[in-house]
Formats: sequence, structure tokens, C-alpha cells
Amino acid sequence: MSSSAVLSFTFLVIFSGAFAIAGLGYPPKAALMPLLVGGVGACLSLLQLVRDLRHRPAVDPIDLSRDLPIYLWVWAFVMAFVAFGFILAAPPMVLIYLRFRAREGWGISLVLAVGVFAVMYGLFQGMLGVDLFEGLLPPLITDLLEMS
Repeated sequence: MSSSAVLSFTFLVIFSGAFAIAGLGYPPKAALMPLLVGGVGACLSLLQLVRDLRHRPAVDPIDLSRDLPIYLWVWAFVMAFVAFGFILAAPPMVLIYLRFRAREGWGISLVLAVGVFAVMYGLFQGMLGVDLFEGLLPPLITDLLEMS
């Protein structure tokens, strides 16, 4: 199996999971964005996986030294979104990725992280009124603080 097929399968699992969770557990208004993104992402990932499996390149073995960091970053993004939600996780993850993985300067990394926050909070929540997933930890932390 090629490295690109493994990556396509990884994204298929992520997008399908987002689609399933949103469809089963969210109110219709809150589920709209994850259903849309998860559904389109799952379809595109499935198409890419089929393409990768049908058209195997002669040389594209899995090279863990090259591929593992990519998989770790993908799963770090997913875990951050699940734990802290889109608004709290996306800006720091973008900043960390750009600065330390892509080796961009602090200026562009900060500008893009602030831009991600502005789009997610300002556009989606502010202007469009879309309730983005808030993560699993913030409600737990809020409940713990209210109990004390």
C-alpha cells in the first residue's frame, strides 16, 4: 500500500467520523457545517483512496521517517479540535504548524493565526450565526468552575 493511500484512508476516517458524530448528536443548525464539510471531505477522500489503490505508482512505499510527521500533525489537529473546539484550537494549531513545521517567520504565522480566528469567530459565529463545535474540554472546565 502506498503512502498516499494511507493518507487518503486517514482523511476518510476523520471526515466520516465528523459526519457521523454531527449527524447523530448535534441539533440541526449546529450540525450543518460538520455535515457539509465531513460529507464532502469523506467523498473526496474516498475518491482519492480509490484512485490511489487503482493506480499504484511503481515506487511509493511508506517511508515512516518522511510520512510519520505528517500523520502526527493531522492527528494533532484533530485531537485539538475535539478537545478544545474550532475557535480555541485552530489559531494556536495554525501558529504552531506554520512557525515550527513550515518554518515561517513569526510575523506571517501570527497574522495567519489571527486571520483564522477572525474567519471562524467573526464570519461563522458572528455574521452567519453558525455554532461551531466548542470542544469537549471547555464545557467540562466551565462546569468545574461553576461548581466551586
